[in-house]
Amino acid sequence: MKILLLSPRMPHPLGKADSMTVYRLIRYFAQRHEIYLACFYSEDSELEHLPELNRFCRVVKCIKLSKWRPVLNMANIKNGKLPLQVLYYLDPSMQKTVDEIMRRYKPDLAYAHLIRMGEYLKDLSGPPRVLAMQISQTLNYRRMIANIPSLTYKALYRLEYNRVRKYEPKITRYFDSCLLISEKDKKALDGHERIENIFYSPHGVDVDFYTNTDNAEKENAILFCGVLETPTNMDAVLYFYNQIYPMVKKSVSDVRLYLVGKNPPRAIKSLAQKDPSVIVTGFVKDVRHYYVKARVGVDPLRIGAGLQNKLLIGMSMGQPMVCTSIANEGIQAEPGKEVIIADAPEEFASAVVELLSNPEKAGILANNARKYVEKKWTWEYHFQQLEKHFESLV
Repeated sequence: MKILLLSPRMPHPLGKADSMTVYRLIRYFAQRHEIYLACFYSEDSELEHLPELNRFCRVVKCIKLSKWRPVLNMANIKNGKLPLQVLYYLDPSMQKTVDEIMRRYKPDLAYAHLIRMGEYLKDLSGPPRVLAMQISQTLNYRRMIANIPSLTYKALYRLEYNRVRKYEPKITRYFDSCLLISEKDKKALDGHERIENIFYSPHGVDVDFYTNTDNAEKENAILFCGVLETPTNMDAVLYFYNQIYPMVKKSVSDVRLYLVGKNPPRAIKSLAQKDPSVIVTGFVKDVRHYYVKARVGVDPLRIGAGLQNKLLIGMSMGQPMVCTSIANEGIQAEPGKEVIIADAPEEFASAVVELLSNPEKAGILANNARKYVEKKWTWEYHFQQLEKHFESLV
């Protein structure tokens, strides 16, 4: 197949979750298919990933995100019903690029990653069109409104929520297939009973890379690993530190908390400044060492939808994980066997303390988690299903 693939970010293995997912998708499908990639990028430094993308793709077209166009898009009264995230990525240069690829190369299938790229394909005629919605933004923003303390951000998120709630079911009508990670995401869509073109397509984890081959000495430490600048992760970290970590410290006096991930905001950096038991690393090229030396991993997510990479990676690394039910929604690990689920702060703290003090239980949990990921959550497992789906559409 010839596949036209649209991405809102430059795909590469060290990017945000959507960037990593598209990168892995390209690597998998390029083994048997021709990939025609059109993507946005924000900084010139991202272009260092071009040589690798050119190895896998027949054509790569990169368009720099304009700093002023999103403002004009949002100011245009005609765009008043479109979600802000869609307006942010609306650029006639991308549409021109898509039309040129369609005319010149005649792809067999067109794929847009996330709703912010759907506008470029919705009026396309010819090949089957696929929209990788991934998560329900309706569900995501509903949770943001419920948990974000800032009144300013609440108002902004409510505006976006009202727009995506109407937009998501509407945009599905323009595509032959829409990809979601879980049934929970579909049920969050207005009128979900009438939407029949949903295909469940979660992504996986590189189990060969994320495996414990390090002999680092274990510490009485807890690990949270993720892109720390996102509202979802920032809320999770501050929730854990303020409401859960103090109870853990009462029981385990020498415990340490590692917060590993790029672009930590000031609110997270300040935790390390006032509390010597907290270590904020910033960007780490290879996070595996931290997964090995920390006895327990946590994913205290309260905001979000779909699938959590940080939980999958921790499980793949054989790290005993404590998480919220929201974090486990898309992964469906068995509570008590493969992960510990705890939604109340007291329960979460108790679970962390137990794993820190009971190496035998932690080891059993970690082994079960690794086996579960090997069985159901490799990239290949889910991309094979997606490849068959694409072939059936074509």
